[in-house]
Amino acid sequence: MSLRMWGATLWLGVSAVFTVPAQAATAVLLNNVVALPYGQSQLPPERLKPGQTYQQLKQVDNFDTTGGDDFKPWAGDVELGLVLSSGNTESTAIRANAELLHEMKDFRNKYLIQTLLQRNSQFDDETNTKTRYTTGQRINLVGQSNYKFYRSEHSIFGRAAYLNDRFGAFHEQASVAAGYAKRLYEEGDSYWDFETGPGFAHQETSDGQRSTGIIWFVATNLDYAFSETNSFRQALEWSVSLDGKNSSWQSRSVLTSQVSGQLSMRLSFVMKYDSSPGEFRQKTDTETSATLVYSF
Repeated sequence: MSLRMWGATLWLGVSAVFTVPAQAATAVLLNNVVALPYGQSQLPPERLKPGQTYQQLKQVDNFDTTGGDDFKPWAGDVELGLVLSSGNTESTAIRANAELLHEMKDFRNKYLIQTLLQRNSQFDDETNTKTRYTTGQRINLVGQSNYKFYRSEHSIFGRAAYLNDRFGAFHEQASVAAGYAKRLYEEGDSYWDFETGPGFAHQETSDGQRSTGIIWFVATNLDYAFSETNSFRQALEWSVSLDGKNSSWQSRSVLTSQVSGQLSMRLSFVMKYDSSPGEFRQKTDTETSATLVYSF
């Protein structure tokens, strides 16, 4: 056999030896390939739980979208205060408030209801009769909804408020506002929110004067948990008139301490200021209260 024919035979043998295993390996790989639908991946998706914020998402490694067993879409508290006096002076004062929070995947809704009813009795020596009269009657309603941007601390909000105070400087105050909101801080049960935006306000003074105008609304809410049983809440709201009418601001400071289970004691201090309350009316009103609270 010539040298050329021997080399050709060797080359064909080597090629046959390496070609068969390569083709077999390729067949095995092709059989193990798993086809995924377009746009899907085996990597865990970084999605928020219902009601979860971006800060909470960054603190966990498990991107479970079920919400967990501890997640509660509804939370809030109901507080009740009652004062009864009898004897020479008879009076009744009832205060009932409710604050609810509804957390969803894309929305955070808040509802606030505040009521006050106070009645006194006065005895007339000349006629020997007792007369009962109302000295306080107020209801305040607030509803707000925030649309939370995906994986963000930012949101947009819409807010409506209505106050009816029979013996206040303003018999009625109503407003609507919308704008930008941001959760500045959140850790556990503690958080700090900021909100601002334009709106409209309507009000009627105690002497019947009505006005409607454009306002700029600013609010900040801090809820800080000192421990599992004690918390502090500070809410500030400004409603600035842009057309020279009444501007107002309100501060609400609340200290809550758990007594047993879901029952707590609450101390509240509220201060409200109106720039144009009307003739013979004070610009500043304050209110201090102690109430029993049921939280859920």
